Amino acid sequence: MTAIIKLEHVEQWYDKGKENEYHALRDINIEIEQGDYVAFFGPSGCGKTTLLYATSGIDRVTSGKVLIKDRDITAFTNQELAIYRQTGIGIIFQQFNLVPSLSVLDNVALPMAFVGINRAKALEEAQRLLKRLNLDQYAQRFPQELSGGQQQRVGIARSLANNPPIIIADEPLGNLDSVNAQNALKILRELNEQDGRTIIMVTHEAWSLRDARTIFHMKDGVIVSVEHRTPDPNAGANKIETTGGQTDEEKLKEQLAKEARTKEARAMMVRILSNFFMRGQNVGEMQRFEDILAQRFTSVIDTLRFQELLGTSFEEGGAGMWKNKAERIAAYIEDIINKQKDLDATIALINENPELPIQDEIRQLRTWITQDYIGHISPFKAELLDALISDRIHRFVDAKQFLEVLHMPVKEFGAGFPLNSAQQMAERMEVIVDGVGEYEPKR
Repeated sequence: MTAIIKLEHVEQWYDKGKENEYHALRDINIEIEQGDYVAFFGPSGCGKTTLLYATSGIDRVTSGKVLIKDRDITAFTNQELAIYRQTGIGIIFQQFNLVPSLSVLDNVALPMAFVGINRAKALEEAQRLLKRLNLDQYAQRFPQELSGGQQQRVGIARSLANNPPIIIADEPLGNLDSVNAQNALKILRELNEQDGRTIIMVTHEAWSLRDARTIFHMKDGVIVSVEHRTPDPNAGANKIETTGGQTDEEKLKEQLAKEARTKEARAMMVRILSNFFMRGQNVGEMQRFEDILAQRFTSVIDTLRFQELLGTSFEEGGAGMWKNKAERIAAYIEDIINKQKDLDATIALINENPELPIQDEIRQLRTWITQDYIGHISPFKAELLDALISDRIHRFVDAKQFLEVLHMPVKEFGAGFPLNSAQQMAERMEVIVDGVGEYEPKR
């Protein structure tokens, strides 16, 4: 058989060289053959999800090569990576990640919008996929009206939307009861045996390995052994023993790494806002505004002191703005800070309970990013906006894709906003997203 995926000397560090550095993957060298059914198996925190994200292009590795059909995706541009994720792989998540404000049919059709498939054709293909998985009778229902097993099947249908040769399943059975978990495994096996798709599954539960032909056993970021076998549908948990979860030290390192990434994102947001408000000013004036802005976003100063410093002369340590401008900017920044707090709370909520509906929070964000738009927003546009905002919060789409779909014509499954309006909405969304914590699927 032909290797469809090769990883060569892959290393993944978070905050390397810093006090809180975390070595997540250590010299990974593996090959995955086309049409194989593969599992990354090991305890929580062993690096299996990090390895999955490296393979899928969700995370860029620190060093090494990730070859997909002999093309090194570590050398891809962000746009090339986005295309690969949209057409080269399909991802099935543990927490389903369906958009609650969209029907089942639209949830399955939505990924096709990002590759330019028109709405009519996308809906036709989505209906076909739902029929294949015995879900066509639920096409017009909303995700919350379905059982957990039905929602997972919708997630599987969505992963097939752009006919990817590789299916990646991140703990796909974690939120299912035993009966629905068996059904999900049956579907994965059919996709492998009947469609010839390459299946890559992450799991820490031995019983779910029954159909895997290649098992990479992981511990502490290392492939400790590789097992090749003939699948046994009756294989039980006694075949393989799982080990304990993350140590306290590993958990601390992971938390510190996450906080460092959040700080970096906030620093970028401060620079963006500084360029926006201080366009045309000299480097010294921009740096002064940046310093004051950073103090406000980190709560070193309160809003009154922030406004006061904006209006204080440059010679006295302020930004030297006119009073009216200082007031306007202070009000704008306070609005952003409040929205960031709301989004931080929302992300914390869905990290704790991924199945919890957040329609109200998403609608509030939609109202905020569209507040300067004077045109009419139809129900269809509102639903698509809600779906886009949800995907951006979860980091399923990047800033460029978010803007593209806002401006894309309705006939191509886009929102159809004029470019200037789309740019304003995208800019407001990015200011919020760049300043908050990370959404992290449970491992």
